Amino acid sequence: MTAEFSAKYGAALTGSDWVGVPLRIGYVPESGRLEGLEAASDAVLVWTGGPSQVDIRFAEPTSGEVREHCFERLSGMMDLLPRRTRLYSVAWRGRPSVCTSVNFPEASMLALCASPSAVLVPEREPRFGLVDAHVVDLVRRLQAQAEGQEYFGAVYVQSLCLALASYLSARYGAGSGAEISLRNASLSRSQRTQIEKFVDSELSSNFGLVDLAGLVGYSPDHFSRLFKSAFHQTPHQYVISRRIEKAMTMLQDERLSIAEIALECGFSNQGHLTTAFKRRTGTTPGAYRKK
Repeated sequence: MTAEFSAKYGAALTGSDWVGVPLRIGYVPESGRLEGLEAASDAVLVWTGGPSQVDIRFAEPTSGEVREHCFERLSGMMDLLPRRTRLYSVAWRGRPSVCTSVNFPEASMLALCASPSAVLVPEREPRFGLVDAHVVDLVRRLQAQAEGQEYFGAVYVQSLCLALASYLSARYGAGSGAEISLRNASLSRSQRTQIEKFVDSELSSNFGLVDLAGLVGYSPDHFSRLFKSAFHQTPHQYVISRRIEKAMTMLQDERLSIAEIALECGFSNQGHLTTAFKRRTGTTPGAYRKK
């Protein structure tokens, strides 16, 4: 459903160079109707704008019985569509709205999760008009990264994707039954050293959470938990800290411009370095250099 719906009113936010799950954005007019739609993969749709009155006819997953759901859609609501959801028709009227959809195809989830088969429960009815501020916040953060607003790198993007998928699975899916126990697992001293050396040697590159997890043979979702237990911070926080520390050292060489230092330390531009640097140290790179 989301691919056809977004293709009609919008476009893909992410392309082949995107390191996370795909996002699309759809611009929906005041009124309209679509028929014969199907979700190829699990998807969450977050809505902005409205309000609008919505009438959806869909197939009950197990019996195929036609069911109808009518509701008022408000800004900030979300819909959950398990894969293979069949919508016979979607009709709406009201004010224009924008739909940001995050899809979870198996290929993308295989890189992020140990159990990539499903985020939502297969063969369960779709759910419409839900309110969940945490999901909306994560989707908005992902959208900002996809649109290039202060791009924070692959580790951050993949961490957001993993957080969204894990939360949806735990709260709305069957995640608790698929969890692998990590109670007795931990990163060894040699594994921590291996991670530290890799991060320091690759700070200028846009490596991701998948790359870090691959070093020690864990899936990214398990690795994130083990990493936080071992380093007392998330992988993204650790990488940013190391980049700031490298920048502080390089700022002592006044022959290097701040823009050059930003790129060498793995920041997308000087503004990104300045924002991260001030957040961590309370001062700007220029002011730090003068001191």
